[in-house]
Amino acid sequence: MSAVEIRGLSKRFGERLALDSISLEVQRGESVLLMGPNGAGKTTLLRCVVGMLSFEGEVRVMGLDVKREGKEVRRIIGYVPQQVRFPEDVTVYELVDFVSDVKGVDVDLEEVLGPFGLIDAAHNKVGSLSGGMRQRLAIALSLIGDPQLVLMDEPFSNLDAMSRNSVQEMMRGLMRRGKTLLVSVHTVSGLIHAFDKVAVLRDGRLVGLFRSEDVLRALRPVYRVHIRDGSGWTTYRTEDLFGTLSSLQSSGHDLREVWVEEPDVEELLRAMGG
Repeated sequence: MSAVEIRGLSKRFGERLALDSISLEVQRGESVLLMGPNGAGKTTLLRCVVGMLSFEGEVRVMGLDVKREGKEVRRIIGYVPQQVRFPEDVTVYELVDFVSDVKGVDVDLEEVLGPFGLIDAAHNKVGSLSGGMRQRLAIALSLIGDPQLVLMDEPFSNLDAMSRNSVQEMMRGLMRRGKTLLVSVHTVSGLIHAFDKVAVLRDGRLVGLFRSEDVLRALRPVYRVHIRDGSGWTTYRTEDLFGTLSSLQSSGHDLREVWVEEPDVEELLRAMGG
């Protein structure tokens, strides 16, 4: 059984065709990076898979029909939306407690928040958190209940290099545990080599589903990592973004002083015939 099976998925917003007959299959235990420029339809596609939008066509998640069994689908998956909106006047602890009740599971606060550096903020109001902390909280909440399928829509939004590296390591951990990942990004984010496949979208159409090694063979993206130290800025050129970030961190560099310059996603589209 596939984790996600999409057949002839189309979505209109008024006269605008946001998704045009998308068909895509993600196998259990597979990791797929959903890439494309802003406006390509990535967020709309994920929201259809979660059952948050009506659509034409068919979507099944873990064998469940999203149109008829959307509530059950949302119970068994983890989902990180692009726009993270939480009630401002509840505490982080209360939010964890609410989500665990919805999922019907008991959780350990340290296990939920610790990996994301949020345990010290457990009794803080959500409204007091920075954008990066809210993003990390959204990811932590999505993993409550140990879902077999995790969908993330632009998970690196508002994150500094240190937090990005932590999230990337978390994704690798999920892959090692056999989880299925479908993650959208609008940049060549350094994740290609870590994922099994890359699905490329443009203008609401699926350009293609490619093996990651084929994408890297065609594209060979180079990242520029700029790090500030006492004498100014030093730049590293690398094809392994997160390997370089991990190496810098191990060498004692503060990744909060890092700025990453990524290749334009248009390079990917040209390389893959989009």
